Amino acid sequence: MENLLQTPLHVIVEKCPAVLAVLEKHHISYCHFSKKNIEEISHLHNLPSLKLAYDIQQIVNQQKRDKDSLSNQSFSELINYITQHYHTYLKIQLPIVLAQLEKIAQKHGDQLPILSDVLFYFEMWKDEITAHLIYEESKLFPIILTLQQTNHLPKELSKNYIDNLINLIEKEHDHSSDLIEKIKSVTQNFTPPPQACKGIQLCFKMLSAMYNNLSEHTLIENTILIPKALQQLNKLYQLEKKN
Repeated sequence: MENLLQTPLHVIVEKCPAVLAVLEKHHISYCHFSKKNIEEISHLHNLPSLKLAYDIQQIVNQQKRDKDSLSNQSFSELINYITQHYHTYLKIQLPIVLAQLEKIAQKHGDQLPILSDVLFYFEMWKDEITAHLIYEESKLFPIILTLQQTNHLPKELSKNYIDNLINLIEKEHDHSSDLIEKIKSVTQNFTPPPQACKGIQLCFKMLSAMYNNLSEHTLIENTILIPKALQQLNKLYQLEKKN
């Protein structure tokens, strides 16, 4: 617990995005306090430091347990896990990283042209992944939950429609991964230039964390959620054929 008290908030959130829910519960702004440690944040918010650290540790421990049992979780549990640990993280981090990139590109872009390239690809990726998250939450996830709750395919959800939707989602995953891989390549694996200031170093570190988060996010959807959904879809389709 003592180590957690001295850990900067952004380090904790990078490893466990679900901690953002604890911050919201205690009305703590991640944007304003990401560089401070838990002890400092507790003092500034008049909160018992051990209580805040305990709440955070509980979420961290839960994430470890959840990861071990993802394959056995229901659709609703999986979707809740994905939304809480990955979608929420991206929605908060994307504007923060964009603002930081714009700031350093404007200030250091003449000396480091690479920053303009990173900003260009990041803006493209941000727009695409934001639209993708909305599409998943408004289209894919509700359909998957419907598959969990029914013993037959609703008339408005044909097998072809769902197959095409899932194919589109997988293609978007591939394209999104290609874009952030481009950023990884341009930055030489998110390695700051030798003369980089602390702002650039922090920004590259945040990009690296987002890359890791997206990789894990996509892996869970592609290898657990979508295959389970297709299995359930085929099961319902076969039942319909028999009837």
